[in-house]
Amino acid sequence: MISLLRIDDRLIHAQVVVGWGRILCPDRIVVADNETAACELDRNLFTMAVPPEIKVSILTLKEAVGRIHGGVFDREKVILLVKDPRAVLKIMDLGLEVHEVNVGGLHYCQGRTKVIEGLYLDDEAREALRELVKRGVTLEARALPGLKPVILNSMVV
Repeated sequence: MISLLRIDDRLIHAQVVVGWGRILCPDRIVVADNETAACELDRNLFTMAVPPEIKVSILTLKEAVGRIHGGVFDREKVILLVKDPRAVLKIMDLGLEVHEVNVGGLHYCQGRTKVIEGLYLDDEAREALRELVKRGVTLEARALPGLKPVILNSMVV
């Protein structure tokens, strides 16, 4: 069962492992990212950042959706992480049903503009978020579970 689907360009880090992990108590963190899945060094670094009691799967987008649909994670509480909004569209196009997304961190880099603290978008990311809104997805910005959520839907259309 997916407890949290989060967009975060840093993927696995303290906010995810400690902040969300302490509240959600996941059995597994799934990183769905084609580039990360292809890089052995990244896979090893991210796996080492998670306590041993939490399993880690680093998969391509297609592999992640296939395993979710195949029931591989049905008996586990899962945090599903992707790097950007386009990845959420891709997993939806692969057949994953998505109703709510936590937009946790899209940080500043050249070409991105600030929407709220911790959330900077370029044109492609903004368009992908617009498309998610059109598909009926609720976009919730919240870095940590104890913070008040900000619904982004009206901010990106």
